[in-house]
Amino acid sequence: MRIELGSHSLHVERSGAPPPDFVCLHGLADSLSVWHALAPDLAALGAVTLLDQRGHGGSTAPPGPYRRDDLARDVIAVLDRLAIERAVLVGHSMGGIVAMTTALLVPERVAGLVLLGTASQVSERAAGWYRKIAESAEQGGIDGLRRAIFGGGSAREIAGDAAGMAEITRCLASLHTDPLTARLTALRCPALLLVGDEDPMGPAASEIIHRNLSGSRLETMPGGHWLHVEAADHVLGLIRHFLASAALV
Repeated sequence: MRIELGSHSLHVERSGAPPPDFVCLHGLADSLSVWHALAPDLAALGAVTLLDQRGHGGSTAPPGPYRRDDLARDVIAVLDRLAIERAVLVGHSMGGIVAMTTALLVPERVAGLVLLGTASQVSERAAGWYRKIAESAEQGGIDGLRRAIFGGGSAREIAGDAAGMAEITRCLASLHTDPLTARLTALRCPALLLVGDEDPMGPAASEIIHRNLSGSRLETMPGGHWLHVEAADHVLGLIRHFLASAALV
């Protein structure tokens, strides 16, 4: 399925049946396929919408620059086009940032948040790393992006628009000067935070969100940055418990 937004289009997959509605948001340089280990079992609990965020996978990218709100408005457009009144947003890394931003823009549309290995703020050093990724993508395309993120010897496949990903990476760098952290206190939806004890981003980033997001639950579990791939069954069990405890099913 494609959702046309005028300046760009989004590639979307949908399975299962509501309620509830889940919308899964992948991280930087990933695509909706990263959810394929989790999505079939998640679809047994409700409707699952997977989307390639702008510039990623099968989605196109409009000219930049972007703001984080622009990425969130893509999600809102998907909710509107698919007639999803309220959704549980499941966001990994960059997708978690987009999920939190969406909840801040339209809290009435977000029934809950499941945030995996994400952050509400970044250090000056991390912001510099994101800017370096953006410059590498602009200068070297997808190969430059791959080298900057995963190292020169990586054979990891990345599909998408390098210029669009560069603009998104600058959005992530903006979390240093314009963090989400203090704004999270305004959110009232239930939230589950999952982070791997070996995540290179570090559990501390999730702990910061947990302290500022009222009523959130934080689970540190064995694993790295891609828990939904590495430990899909464990993640599903935690989501199932979260839905029941938050009366979302």
